[in-house]
Amino acid sequence: MTEQLTLRVGTYNLHDGGLDGEGALASDARLNKQLGMLAALRLDLLGLQETAWGADWQRRAQQVAEALGMTWYTVAPSSFYHYDIAVLVRESTWLQVTRKHHLTGPPFTHAHVDVQLYAAPWRRRIHFMVGHLSPSSPTIRRAEAELVGVYRGLDLIYAADFNSVALDDDPDTTGIDPVKAARKLDTAPAEELAAAGFIDVGAFMSDRTPTVGHGTGKLAHRCDRIYTTLPPETITGYQVVHDAPALSDHLPVCAEFVLADGDPAEP
Repeated sequence: MTEQLTLRVGTYNLHDGGLDGEGALASDARLNKQLGMLAALRLDLLGLQETAWGADWQRRAQQVAEALGMTWYTVAPSSFYHYDIAVLVRESTWLQVTRKHHLTGPPFTHAHVDVQLYAAPWRRRIHFMVGHLSPSSPTIRRAEAELVGVYRGLDLIYAADFNSVALDDDPDTTGIDPVKAARKLDTAPAEELAAAGFIDVGAFMSDRTPTVGHGTGKLAHRCDRIYTTLPPETITGYQVVHDAPALSDHLPVCAEFVLADGDPAEP
């Protein structure tokens, strides 16, 4: 009998770490509501953008891990606005972190995290990569995507806030500032990843639901996306979570993968 491992993978931009207010007086009421929403998804891998927890990052990361029942975390520092990236993993006998690597220099505006995983019964290591691309520079976003495309030979899942549209999406730009619209309509990152053979999971599952712009006068588009180099048959689910649009300017995205192989990897 062939063994299977189901991986539920999510990405979410918390918006200022889920905190409201400044310093020691900041309220984590919004963060706690976000965690309640995420906990219901029972994710195995989670990437968070805009953690913005500053010097308190370790306590906040532990708070998040405990609330979600996840047992491993890392936080990569951003060079801009303290918008750090956090990655959390629900480790088990079948899913274990074997290595982590942070890229925090140019061209990455914020950071790029690569967490290597033993995921039985898959024969090769799985890489969970999380990013947050430049908010305003198409030039930098292309360079970021080019570097991620270098990993095309790995078995990976890549989740990011791309700050730009996906291939073949056609958002309504009525009433949007023309300069902002032009920059957000940049498809260069999506083109680079497609050329490298990455699968856009949302498009593959025929779900082009916008993840940002849920409000009047905003550009609704599929900014937050999950890509993979895993075989298409491993993709079994995809969802944009609409439960709490007031908790962030982004919506959480999650995907499901089923890994099966008769020849397990060594841990």
